[in-house]
Amino acid sequence: MHHIDTVVIGAGQAGLCMSYVLQRAGREHVVLEQAQALEQWRSARWDSFKINSPLAFSRLMGQRDGLPDRQRGLALRTILGLWDDCIAQRAFPIHEKSKVVAVEQAPDGGFRVHVEREAGSHVYLARNVIAAPGTYQLPRIPACAARIGPQIEQYRVGTYTNPSTVRAGSVLVVGGGQTGVQLSEELAQAGRRVYLATSMVKGTPRSHRGEDIMFWLERTGLLATPKEELTDPGERLERLPIVGSDHAISHHCLARMGVTLLGTLRGMSADGELALFDNNLDEHILFAQQGYDELIGHIEDWIARQDDVVRLGFAAPVAEPEWRPHQPLSALPPPTELNLRQAGIHTVIWATGWRADLSWLLIDDVVRALDTHGLPQACDTPVDGFFWLGFHWLRTRASGSGAGFHLDAPYIASRLR
Repeated sequence: MHHIDTVVIGAGQAGLCMSYVLQRAGREHVVLEQAQALEQWRSARWDSFKINSPLAFSRLMGQRDGLPDRQRGLALRTILGLWDDCIAQRAFPIHEKSKVVAVEQAPDGGFRVHVEREAGSHVYLARNVIAAPGTYQLPRIPACAARIGPQIEQYRVGTYTNPSTVRAGSVLVVGGGQTGVQLSEELAQAGRRVYLATSMVKGTPRSHRGEDIMFWLERTGLLATPKEELTDPGERLERLPIVGSDHAISHHCLARMGVTLLGTLRGMSADGELALFDNNLDEHILFAQQGYDELIGHIEDWIARQDDVVRLGFAAPVAEPEWRPHQPLSALPPPTELNLRQAGIHTVIWATGWRADLSWLLIDDVVRALDTHGLPQACDTPVDGFFWLGFHWLRTRASGSGAGFHLDAPYIASRLR
């Protein structure tokens, strides 16, 4: 057993951010990572993946790279190199290949953190625990995937790499969030016939008035919106909006590329031949457009409240061509069933997201404070000394992203025992 002030669970962006803050405060701590630091970025992306936010919102705390804040569309290998340089420079106390298998309260009011390593078991006796495991441990694959026969290859994010590795023929992509639309675009550009089962996801501009949308979200205060101002509880579970890494993407531009858009995948027939869809594509397109328009409207309202000097400092608005309506989309209703064999579909890619694995948590009061989806609702918990970091809407709209970790980590540091 090893006595320590603070244990941080997870060496993703959130956990490394927390380690930086603890370093600066002189707090003894260790960061436990079951694989390698930033593992999900290394193993659960595809070859052409690019960071979706400008560098200003993608840096680790303490990262010094000399690159412009507004640089965007960085290749994954590039940003990983920058992150690894920062990890080496900061000498974060990371213990890799250290899987946390249980966290329980100790009789003295502290915590026992049980860890499995190649060398054997280890227990930390900690005064504080900060859990930043992220929400990307277990892929969400619908049960109906089991009905698809072996003649159809199945991939998900983390196993799909690039179009050249996918079996010849048409491809069904399931999931209309950020990942699904980006993979559909890549496959269509590679000459594949693509079918996309869409989802209820908001659209967003990539840029407005010459600025990346992330700077607008920061400037107008949307990123820092306090949790107390959340009016729609459903926003806590919203998917990442429809957007490309360095350009806009919409249902309309995908359709112009030849992608066949479908409603939500409802399931598969018993023999695995037919994919069944809801007739809700129009609803998804409208929802995406409304989200896009609402965001631009919010920005324009903010600009209108500024003085003349500020207003005149922004470029004139220019419509993104990707969001120009594609009229044939509304001409005919999409099919509600698709025969995979007749459509020439030899591959299904599941872009259906991930879920958190909190099976290691053995503290009843903390478990009971989770929401109905099994997710944390705040940085603080009913148990003194146990905190959450890196989940959506813990304190602000940005809590679940790199733009918010640097806001929540200092707050947690101020609350440590």
